[in-house]
Amino acid sequence: MLKTKIALTLTSLALVLTGCTAPNGDVAAFDGIQPTCDKYVGGSAIDSVKVTLNKDEIPKVEFVTADANAGVKSSLEGIKATQTKVIREGNGPTFTGDQLTILEYAVFSATTGAMLGSSQWNGSDTAAQVFDKANSKVYCEAMSGVKEGSVIAFATPQIENDPEGSLYVFELKKVYLPRANGAVSTSPSGLPQVVRDPKTGRPGLIQPTFSKPTEFNKAVIIEGKGAVVAATDSVTVHYSGWMWTDRLGGTFESSWDSQPATLNLDETITGFGKALEGAKVGSQVIAVMPPDFAYGAQGNGSIPGNMTLLFVIDILGINK
Repeated sequence: MLKTKIALTLTSLALVLTGCTAPNGDVAAFDGIQPTCDKYVGGSAIDSVKVTLNKDEIPKVEFVTADANAGVKSSLEGIKATQTKVIREGNGPTFTGDQLTILEYAVFSATTGAMLGSSQWNGSDTAAQVFDKANSKVYCEAMSGVKEGSVIAFATPQIENDPEGSLYVFELKKVYLPRANGAVSTSPSGLPQVVRDPKTGRPGLIQPTFSKPTEFNKAVIIEGKGAVVAATDSVTVHYSGWMWTDRLGGTFESSWDSQPATLNLDETITGFGKALEGAKVGSQVIAVMPPDFAYGAQGNGSIPGNMTLLFVIDILGINK
């Protein structure tokens, strides 16, 4: 399967992004993206927190912490909802929800100030996660409206599963598109028509009436506005793949079932690189790949030898 050919896992993606600053070349690719999480809210409690940032060092935080002996309560105690403030504003695309995000992080008790965990803040062990309203609402709403490259602090209330409350410091190193974004067109002759879930953008196919193609073919069916993909780029994408025998079968693999995939185009199957080279970030590409552009006579895993494949690929970002 395609995953066995992916050159970069989300863990090693940290190495690609080491030392990156907040690039703004792809801001245009996000034009028109509608938020799926409510914009962050500030407050006096989070404003009382001082965050000190030094290059390649874990941030330091200062705020009034609880002292039971002196009858002092934490300045973050008693907040009823998450509060966020921007410590340093970036100039990249804006996080709005349902997006894979690469970040540095530090987590502290909102009661005692003790650090509970962190990345190294030097690019060596950044975290990668999709933040959405369904599975990570607190984080999604704490980050929504924040630009790539920003450092934020946000405090969460005391709850049963977190009796001390928590204080987070995040640096949004990279924000990816949630889906292809741009002008939509129909597939040209020789390629199936694509339908999309109106909420998520996940693609499906209309069963074609024509025979399986014998030559490689591709088309951009959503035209993005971002940077142009080069043949040797590392990219992050959503994709779905179908096997094509006498008719199209169901999907044999889809990143939409988990989270976006990251791969080096010069280390994956030939057809995948050929499909994406020259397309822009934000684009959706449909491509049919005869065996010579896929897994050849030997096949791969559940894909038999001499199998023609069809992919629909959303280009969510380039990793530089």
